Amino acid sequence: MGILRITLSFFRNHNQTTLDLSGGLTVIWGENGSGKTSVLEAIHILSYGKSFKTSRQKELIKKGSPSYIIRGVFAKSGVEESIDTEYGLNGFQKTKINGRLISNRKEQVRRNPVVILSPEEQEITKGAPTERRRFFDRVFSVVSTDYLNTLQVFVKTLKQRNALLLRIRDGKTQNSEILTWDEQLAKAGSSLCAQRKEMLEEFVSVLNYLQAHYEEDVEIGIKYKPNLKDSNQYLSLLLKTKDTDVSFGRTTKGPHKDDMEMFWCGAKIRTVGSQGEHKVSLVFLKLAELLFVKEKTGSFPILLLDDLFAKLDLGRSKKLVNLINKLETETDASIQTIITTTDIVNIEQSGILKNSKNVSNHHLTR
Repeated sequence: MGILRITLSFFRNHNQTTLDLSGGLTVIWGENGSGKTSVLEAIHILSYGKSFKTSRQKELIKKGSPSYIIRGVFAKSGVEESIDTEYGLNGFQKTKINGRLISNRKEQVRRNPVVILSPEEQEITKGAPTERRRFFDRVFSVVSTDYLNTLQVFVKTLKQRNALLLRIRDGKTQNSEILTWDEQLAKAGSSLCAQRKEMLEEFVSVLNYLQAHYEEDVEIGIKYKPNLKDSNQYLSLLLKTKDTDVSFGRTTKGPHKDDMEMFWCGAKIRTVGSQGEHKVSLVFLKLAELLFVKEKTGSFPILLLDDLFAKLDLGRSKKLVNLINKLETETDASIQTIITTTDIVNIEQSGILKNSKNVSNHHLTR
């Protein structure tokens, strides 16, 4: 599985750019503003239907253009597949897989997964619980159709209950109407919590495996204590908080408020972690995601590294490269890796080129 070619048309600062990508290692280098990260962003959109940098799609359209178009050619088991995405200033996005227009982003999510390690992702360790929920919900949705379906049902039901709460608060409907939505939300919410707990336990075991294989002591922990044991408990909780929910116009309790707390040597990293500890924790989260997806789907996702070796010191860069090489050796599978950098020397010093048999590079200019 991997991406063979990508074309960006009127995307960010690209007019028309086509890159052929190596099945092993691709290095994209150039000065700041040359559009390196935009290539990774475009691959992410083809894989998941959205950017990892912004939720405002209009920002991605090159100034003066009516829309952007991204075209990618992927390969799996020797079979090629095309994915095209176009987004216009009118706010309409359409995506085609092998020329067939798809109606739901769910069709994209599990086809060509990627793991992105970029500065924007640091909010997973530094930010609010929302950031960690979003990260783990995406990872678990990639490897489990059941999880994705349960999550979508919960989110849809939550929105409908919240809309009803607003109508009750505004005197447009009666309180009794909420019971039906409470029952549906309780069922979906308790199922989501149970699946999250099970998935996270498996994810943590992968994380612990990676830490044991690293060349220095790292102690990263993740704890998730779901507030719900079963649908009856959640239903009772919704009944108790109904007046509060009506007052706020939103559901105040449930798995949409959960956190997967992260720890460094037993202390909450969000509050006491140093910059270096946050960086290392994010790297290990992403490597755990990489191996977790491999174990669940049978194939490594595409690894996208955005100027990583400028963010880590040389010693840790080399140890990271060694760890990636160990993963490939122990699983007897290659990891398609695409790296951006402003300084090709950083890549050479990291040692990642030494063990890569299939290497291509692209120099972008402003």
